[in-house]
Amino acid sequence: MTADEPMTAAASATATKSKPMSTWSIVWRLGATAMALVILTCGQFLNTNDFFPLGSLTQYATAKDLNGTVNATCIEAQFPGEDEPRRLGFNTDTVGIERGDIESQLDRVIANPELMQTMADSFERLHPDEPKPEQMILCRTVTQLENGRSVGEPEHKILATWEVQ
Repeated sequence: MTADEPMTAAASATATKSKPMSTWSIVWRLGATAMALVILTCGQFLNTNDFFPLGSLTQYATAKDLNGTVNATCIEAQFPGEDEPRRLGFNTDTVGIERGDIESQLDRVIANPELMQTMADSFERLHPDEPKPEQMILCRTVTQLENGRSVGEPEHKILATWEVQ
Protein backbone atom coordinates (compact mmCIF):
# COMPACT_ATOMS: atom_id res chain seq x y z
CA MET A 1 0.00 0.00 0.00
CA THR A 2 1.32 3.46 -0.85
CA ALA A 3 0.65 6.77 0.87
CA ASP A 4 -1.87 7.71 -1.85
CA GLU A 5 -4.05 4.61 -1.41
CA PRO A 6 -6.84 4.73 1.19
CA MET A 7 -6.53 2.37 4.11
CA THR A 8 -9.08 -0.41 4.21
CA ALA A 9 -11.16 -1.01 7.35
CA ALA A 10 -9.35 -4.29 8.09
CA ALA A 11 -5.93 -2.69 7.70
CA SER A 12 -7.01 0.24 9.87
CA ALA A 13 -8.21 -2.07 12.68
CA THR A 14 -4.96 -4.05 12.56
CA ALA A 15 -2.82 -0.87 12.66
CA THR A 16 -4.54 0.59 15.74
CA LYS A 17 -5.06 -2.64 17.70
CA SER A 18 -2.56 -2.86 20.55
CA LYS A 19 -1.47 -5.76 22.66
CA PRO A 20 -2.62 -5.57 26.32
CA MET A 21 0.05 -5.17 28.99
CA SER A 22 1.20 -8.29 30.73
CA THR A 23 0.55 -8.80 34.43
CA TRP A 24 4.26 -8.27 35.14
CA SER A 25 4.22 -4.90 33.31
CA ILE A 26 1.28 -3.72 35.36
CA VAL A 27 2.79 -4.96 38.65
CA TRP A 28 6.18 -3.29 38.23
CA ARG A 29 4.60 0.02 37.14
CA LEU A 30 2.26 0.04 40.14
CA GLY A 31 5.15 -0.99 42.42
CA ALA A 32 7.40 1.81 41.14
CA THR A 33 4.60 4.35 41.58
CA ALA A 34 3.87 3.12 45.12
CA MET A 35 7.59 3.26 46.00
CA ALA A 36 7.87 6.86 44.72
CA LEU A 37 4.83 7.87 46.79
CA VAL A 38 6.25 6.23 49.92
CA ILE A 39 9.61 8.02 49.46
CA LEU A 40 7.86 11.35 48.82
CA THR A 41 5.70 10.90 51.92
CA CYS A 42 8.72 9.97 54.09
CA GLY A 43 10.61 13.01 52.76
CA GLN A 44 7.69 15.24 53.76
CA PHE A 45 7.33 13.84 57.28
CA LEU A 46 11.09 13.76 57.92
CA ASN A 47 11.55 17.19 56.26
CA THR A 48 14.68 16.00 54.46
CA ASN A 49 16.14 16.36 50.99
CA ASP A 50 18.09 13.10 51.32
CA PHE A 51 15.64 11.47 48.92
CA PHE A 52 15.96 14.17 46.22
CA PRO A 53 14.03 14.70 43.98
CA LEU A 54 11.41 13.02 46.16
CA GLY A 55 12.35 14.87 49.32
CA SER A 56 10.74 17.68 51.25
CA LEU A 57 8.78 20.18 49.22
CA THR A 58 8.58 22.76 52.02
CA GLN A 59 10.81 25.13 50.08
CA TYR A 60 7.88 25.68 47.72
CA ALA A 61 5.19 25.87 50.42
CA THR A 62 5.31 29.54 51.40
CA ALA A 63 6.13 32.86 49.83
CA LYS A 64 9.21 34.77 50.95
CA ASP A 65 8.81 38.00 52.88
CA LEU A 66 9.65 40.80 50.43
CA ASN A 67 11.03 42.83 53.37
CA GLY A 68 12.83 39.91 55.03
CA THR A 69 16.31 38.51 54.57
CA VAL A 70 17.95 36.06 52.21
CA ASN A 71 20.53 33.71 53.74
CA ALA A 72 23.18 32.09 51.58
CA THR A 73 25.61 29.58 53.06
CA CYS A 74 29.18 29.93 51.84
CA ILE A 75 32.54 28.25 52.33
CA GLU A 76 35.87 30.04 52.59
CA ALA A 77 39.41 28.83 53.04
CA GLN A 78 42.46 30.51 54.52
CA PHE A 79 45.53 29.65 52.44
CA PRO A 80 49.19 30.02 53.45
CA GLY A 81 50.60 33.46 52.66
CA GLU A 82 47.20 35.06 52.03
CA ASP A 83 45.91 37.84 54.32
CA GLU A 84 42.19 37.21 53.81
CA PRO A 85 40.23 33.98 53.46
CA ARG A 86 39.27 33.13 49.90
CA ARG A 87 35.66 32.28 49.07
CA LEU A 88 35.41 28.93 47.34
CA GLY A 89 32.70 27.71 45.02
CA PHE A 90 30.32 25.55 47.03
CA ASN A 91 29.99 22.67 44.57
CA THR A 92 31.29 19.20 43.80
CA ASP A 93 34.01 20.55 41.49
CA THR A 94 35.55 22.70 44.21
CA VAL A 95 34.92 21.13 47.64
CA GLY A 96 33.32 17.84 46.67
CA ILE A 97 29.82 18.64 47.96
CA GLU A 98 26.91 20.86 46.95
CA ARG A 99 25.79 23.76 49.10
CA GLY A 100 22.30 22.30 49.52
CA ASP A 101 23.76 19.12 51.01
CA ILE A 102 25.49 21.17 53.70
CA GLU A 103 22.49 23.44 54.26
CA SER A 104 20.27 20.43 54.95
CA GLN A 105 22.70 19.43 57.76
CA LEU A 106 23.83 22.89 58.81
CA ASP A 107 23.21 22.43 62.55
CA ARG A 108 25.19 19.19 62.48
CA VAL A 109 28.18 20.79 60.71
CA ILE A 110 28.16 23.79 63.06
CA ALA A 111 28.10 21.45 66.07
CA ASN A 112 30.85 19.26 64.54
CA PRO A 113 33.15 21.56 62.51
CA GLU A 114 35.56 18.65 61.99
CA LEU A 115 33.16 17.58 59.22
CA MET A 116 34.68 20.40 57.14
CA GLN A 117 37.90 18.36 56.99
CA THR A 118 36.26 16.36 54.21
CA MET A 119 35.79 19.52 52.16
CA ALA A 120 39.44 20.49 52.72
CA ASP A 121 40.55 17.00 51.64
CA SER A 122 38.32 17.18 48.57
CA PHE A 123 39.65 20.62 47.66
CA GLU A 124 43.21 19.32 47.93
CA ARG A 125 42.38 16.24 45.82
CA LEU A 126 40.44 18.23 43.18
CA HIS A 127 43.03 21.04 42.97
CA PRO A 128 46.48 19.43 43.31
CA ASP A 129 48.20 22.55 41.92
CA GLU A 130 46.66 24.83 44.59
CA PRO A 131 48.12 25.22 48.08
CA LYS A 132 46.51 23.20 50.87
CA PRO A 133 44.02 25.26 52.90
CA GLU A 134 45.04 25.96 56.50
CA GLN A 135 41.54 26.70 57.73
CA MET A 136 38.00 26.07 56.45
CA ILE A 137 35.35 28.65 57.31
CA LEU A 138 31.64 27.95 57.04
CA CYS A 139 29.87 31.26 56.63
CA ARG A 140 26.57 32.84 55.77
CA THR A 141 25.80 35.94 53.77
CA VAL A 142 22.64 37.70 54.96
CA THR A 143 21.06 40.11 52.51
CA GLN A 144 18.30 42.46 53.66
CA LEU A 145 15.36 42.89 51.29
CA GLU A 146 13.13 45.89 50.84
CA ASN A 147 10.19 45.39 48.51
CA GLY A 148 11.92 42.30 47.16
CA ARG A 149 15.19 44.09 46.30
CA SER A 150 18.46 43.91 48.19
CA VAL A 151 19.43 46.99 50.17
CA GLY A 152 22.79 47.79 51.67
CA GLU A 153 25.80 45.54 51.85
CA PRO A 154 25.22 41.88 52.73
CA GLU A 155 26.20 40.91 56.27
CA HIS A 156 28.90 38.24 56.55
CA LYS A 157 28.55 35.81 59.48
CA ILE A 158 31.00 33.07 60.43
CA LEU A 159 29.12 29.92 61.46
CA ALA A 160 32.06 27.56 62.12
CA THR A 161 35.79 27.24 61.52
CA TRP A 162 38.07 24.25 61.27
CA GLU A 163 41.87 24.09 61.38
CA VAL A 164 42.76 21.73 58.54
CA GLN A 165 44.70 18.63 59.60
